[in-house]
Amino acid sequence: MEMISTLPTKKPVIGTNQIVKSIKAGKMKQVIVTTNTPSAIVAKLGVAGVHLQTFSGNEKELATKLGKPFPIAAVGYEE
Repeated sequence: MEMISTLPTKKPVIGTNQIVKSIKAGKMKQVIVTTNTPSAIVAKLGVAGVHLQTFSGNEKELATKLGKPFPIAAVGYEE
């Protein structure tokens, strides 16, 4: 997995369930997880056809980058 520190400017999809729905619909192309995301979630999101990357911070730092007041373990970006 590639380590990144900046996020795309597209509209993010937040929440594991929403990301999985988008993956199943074939819309999701990129998923970014934090360094402390549980391995079970990473395994669920790391499917074929989806570019999985690791954000170089924790859940609170990712949330701050996205302007959200709650921790975020994964964020996805559709095509």
